[in-house]
Amino acid sequence: MHDDRTAPKRIRVTGLQEAQLPALVALEQACTAMYHESGFDAADVPARTLAEIIALTRRHDVRVAEADDEVAGYLAWRDEAPGVAYLEELSVHPDHQRRGIATRLLEELLERARELGMEQVVLRSREKAIWAQAFFRKARFAPLGDDAPEKVRAWRSEQEASGKPLVRDGEVVMWAKIPLRAYDKPSDGDDERSGS
Repeated sequence: MHDDRTAPKRIRVTGLQEAQLPALVALEQACTAMYHESGFDAADVPARTLAEIIALTRRHDVRVAEADDEVAGYLAWRDEAPGVAYLEELSVHPDHQRRGIATRLLEELLERARELGMEQVVLRSREKAIWAQAFFRKARFAPLGDDAPEKVRAWRSEQEASGKPLVRDGEVVMWAKIPLRAYDKPSDGDDERSGS
């Protein structure tokens, strides 16, 4: 696919600000319209209202990406027991997709979660949203299976013990390891025995 749009000169990620709320409501409507045009039922993929976006901030870290000072996407995540990052929402306005916005938002989540000592991130995704599935797979997410790390499996057990279904019809749980920062990784020359 050829994309002749100009890439943004600057992508800035901030905490949610009151001035961004109207643009986030419009972003929600545009994203859900894209889902509906792809065959998803409106009842299964409703647009978040202004009140629902504001309510996200009670339990989530909500981060907003601006591309050249225009609201382009947002994510909402939280720390869930036993210490995994749970990605509740990652949305990018259709006019800004395939321009690095989602990647930049995901990098922000990984950095913030890493600072809190978390090693994995989990999310729920719609299986038929092939564009989302492709993005998450490229970002090294895998479907949750018995080979997942202990904390991710413990998270799944806690979710199942809550009495609510782990997923709704058509959803899949995915997880990824939160990578170390480049300067945190041991170099090939490091030798634990020498104390370096």
